[in-house]
Amino acid sequence: MTAMTTSPAPRIRIEVRDAVGTVEISNPARHNALSVAMMTELAAALRALSEDSDVRVVVLRGAGERAFVSGADISEFPSRQDDAARQAADDAATTLFTQLSALPVPVIARIHGYCLGAGMALALGADLRYADTRSVLAIPAARLGVGYPLEQTAALVQTVGPAAASDLLFTGRRIAAVEAYAMGLVDRVVEPAELGKIVDDVAETIAANAPLSVRAAKASIRAVRRLSEGDAAAGSAALGLATEAVARCRTSHDLREGALAFLEKRPAHFTGR
Repeated sequence: MTAMTTSPAPRIRIEVRDAVGTVEISNPARHNALSVAMMTELAAALRALSEDSDVRVVVLRGAGERAFVSGADISEFPSRQDDAARQAADDAATTLFTQLSALPVPVIARIHGYCLGAGMALALGADLRYADTRSVLAIPAARLGVGYPLEQTAALVQTVGPAAASDLLFTGRRIAAVEAYAMGLVDRVVEPAELGKIVDDVAETIAANAPLSVRAAKASIRAVRRLSEGDAAAGSAALGLATEAVARCRTSHDLREGALAFLEKRPAHFTGR
């Protein structure tokens, strides 16, 4: 069964198929650069998927062959000199990345071509990052006079460490997928023709597992990260949510189904209850 919805503007597209929610970012004339309006639409798309109980995993991808997301739409930068416009842009970005971080299900970034600036921020907000060999990654904030947001800088440091984060942020240089893999920025690098199938296979594997268990695992990983950041309030809140998520698994129908399926030597049919 397939459900298909499209945001009011066709630049952010959502497809839900077999418990996998795919979000496609489409602005091919600008290599899928994110305008302020697109950030707002993307946040709404992610919110809709987070509220859809049928969705067990989300895949982020860029339309076309040339880019995942090439950054924020630089053509809008001059207009942001106005205080109101700048505030609107900041609010849209904050809402987007807050919504991305709040997704209770795993997020996979399917990276091809350019993954720059805001594209890197989206990728860093994902739980898994798979790239093809032609991918080019960078955070060119220093070349544009932009202050890279603190939350995304923290995610970068947690992912690659302070030295590699310093390299990327100070120089703004572009790196190939192989170097990104070596520094831990992406989790796997494959040939372009293989990327779609590999991401689909991983998404399908996650979607076939017990949803409550997967959500509990994500909540626990998030709690560990929050605690490591030294924010006592955020860490405590995340720990409470993770504890509740793990406890819910203990009394779930899926726990009984998983045990029975193992004993009967058959695939389990999980319902998220």
